[in-house]
Amino acid sequence: MTGYQSFDVLIGIAVALLLTWLLLIAALAIRRPKLVQLEAAYRRFSPTGDQPGRNRRLRLTLLVLAVLIILNVVWLGLLLSRRPGERAAETTSTHSATTGGASTASPPAAAEPRSGPAEREAIQLEDLPNSAKPFETVRIQGMYRGGPDTFLRVQRWEGGKWVAFPVPTKTDHSGRFTAHVEVGRPGRYQLRLLDPGSSVTSKTFSLVIEG
Repeated sequence: MTGYQSFDVLIGIAVALLLTWLLLIAALAIRRPKLVQLEAAYRRFSPTGDQPGRNRRLRLTLLVLAVLIILNVVWLGLLLSRRPGERAAETTSTHSATTGGASTASPPAAAEPRSGPAEREAIQLEDLPNSAKPFETVRIQGMYRGGPDTFLRVQRWEGGKWVAFPVPTKTDHSGRFTAHVEVGRPGRYQLRLLDPGSSVTSKTFSLVIEG
């Protein structure tokens, strides 16, 4: 319970106690000596024995005080239920703003491809090739449970960014896929697969094109 919440609860309890005392005072006022004497005198001259309007006013007063006490209890319940959520939202917002400022101040280097949050091997690769000849067809296969008939793109890290090969591949009803790519220039290439619809990627692997 925070300091603000404790302060509000104390105020609510004080109001509830005040209204309860008023309700008790109003109830005790029924039997005050003067009212008892007035009631006895009125009964001598009234055939019904009831004071007109007195009981109605008393019932109305008690009803108003009871309603005020109920509203005060409801208000206390709202305070107890709302304050923690508001404080948590404020803390989350402050933490997000602090994290965003830190990220802006020190951006990560982009010299090499790195695995992002989406790259958690959701696209599983199997029997990865290690090397190939120039313009040799390289087969890349694996499993992706993102749904049947999902198009995937093979990408290579080039010039500080990911570049997609022109021909995509598609998963079958069980999520399996087989992609085919060709690379002409000799060298070492970093490759991965991407689901353009959800930005989910596979892990990055190396392919050496032998000269």
